[in-house]
Amino acid sequence: GKFLEEITPDFPAEARMCVPGAFDATPAYLCKRGTAVYRKEFCLEQFSPRLLFRIGGLGLRARFYLDGTPVFYTALPYSAESFELTDVSAGVHTLTVLVDNMFSEEHQKLFLPGYDFFGFGGFYGSMELRPLPSRNALDRAQIRTLCLKTGKISVTVIFRGETDKEIKCNVSFDNRQETTEYRLTPVNGRATFATTVPEFKLWSPQQPALHTLTVQTDEDCLVERFGIRTIKAEKRKLYLNGQELYLKGVNRHETHPDTGPATTLITQVSDLQLLKNLNVNFIRGSHYPQDQRFLDLCDELGFLVWEESLGWGNTKEELADPIFMDLQEQQTRLMVQNSINHPSVIFWAFLNEFASDSQEGYQSCERLVKAIREEDNTRLVSFACCRPMTDICLALCDVLCFNTYPGWIGDNDEDFPEKITEAIPKILQRWLEFYPAGMPIIVTEMGCCGLYGERDPAAAQWTEQFQAEYFSKVIEVIFATAEISGLTLWQFCDAKSYYRFGKKTCIRTKPLAFNLAGIYDRYRRPKLVAQCVAEYFAKK
Repeated sequence: GKFLEEITPDFPAEARMCVPGAFDATPAYLCKRGTAVYRKEFCLEQFSPRLLFRIGGLGLRARFYLDGTPVFYTALPYSAESFELTDVSAGVHTLTVLVDNMFSEEHQKLFLPGYDFFGFGGFYGSMELRPLPSRNALDRAQIRTLCLKTGKISVTVIFRGETDKEIKCNVSFDNRQETTEYRLTPVNGRATFATTVPEFKLWSPQQPALHTLTVQTDEDCLVERFGIRTIKAEKRKLYLNGQELYLKGVNRHETHPDTGPATTLITQVSDLQLLKNLNVNFIRGSHYPQDQRFLDLCDELGFLVWEESLGWGNTKEELADPIFMDLQEQQTRLMVQNSINHPSVIFWAFLNEFASDSQEGYQSCERLVKAIREEDNTRLVSFACCRPMTDICLALCDVLCFNTYPGWIGDNDEDFPEKITEAIPKILQRWLEFYPAGMPIIVTEMGCCGLYGERDPAAAQWTEQFQAEYFSKVIEVIFATAEISGLTLWQFCDAKSYYRFGKKTCIRTKPLAFNLAGIYDRYRRPKLVAQCVAEYFAKK
């Protein structure tokens, strides 16, 4: 394949492709690496002083051209982004996008070939276009809960581009006719005010009540959906709206064999129905910013969510790269900005399983925690640590989280029940001594692989019986450990991983190029472990 730098925007198109859609998930380009050329004509009926393009996530990087002129570049896989064009004439225009899924130390630093999930090429989400007013264009309204008893909220209205010194706006809730007038004086494009939601209801998994806020100015209109709720960590417990919370969760990749990461809405709905069947209340979005449509569904159905920016097992050498860390901060801030109004999201996180036992790791963690808290201080911040005995970074966070696979990954030449029983107390002993008192503890990954349809009365490794046994032991041990406030099993369904090459120590442990630790297989068929999880979670 060729890098996008080697392709010109006038490269002839040979086939049809849909957006959203991953080109390397289709039969014609299955698992191929290179640059795809997307081209779309659109017509403006009149001159537009400002046009806003919104991208719902793509991979692995792309350059955009309007009528042959480069207008935008991104190397942030999965991130929802936007860019603006000015003074676009009436008539027919051509948007061309070169989308590159090649691995490259020079060009693509955020998605590396050693990551244990497939790096797809194409548009993971939709592409949208809308005109903007020349002044006082509304971008977002960020809503934060101030008081659960009164329904008081803070609203930060964010404008895009030039604004007047004072802007009159009308604010209403839940499609009500009654409006309240505010005169906003933006500073650096932002204006904040406090207000109270009429006849409010709190958002919770049991009652996922949602409200809408409408901001109307003379030039523009904006509608945001939100929920009123709080999440706190204190005295080794988690509290949602002041009520103690125990997290029963799974890790989930946004993927399907037929569509790759560009999953359809019906796939997302079906996945959440299956998760309801498992009695899950918590989903860890692994390991990248989540699709906004999926978060909308979680808001509506009452799931709690951990959202993390893209990263996987990053070494201290990678963390020492200033370009890598600049991109990490950029995508992490974007993630928070994009998802800030989703009440389902209770955790912000980053850099799954990075070198958190190194000084480079500490500096990276410190930087990203600071960036997140500058964007939003109303949620919990953490990361999934795979170095629980040597970590030096988790004290910077709100919650202690670890991944461990005793008897499956690493020292795995002994039977697993004893390994699981021994591992957890050993980790807890160090953590209770080393970290600040009162920090809650969550297990963010435990599990093992099982091949769908492979059954054996002797429960040999890789069979469904072995997997069901392993998961059952994990859940029993974790649920019996009073110091732990939650568990997210690895993982919801089998997901595409290394294809023919990847991380040297793991490549041959991925039969069929899949991570096969799913409770369901890649087509969402349940393995034996599904019933075990559902029964254990129902009792907790």
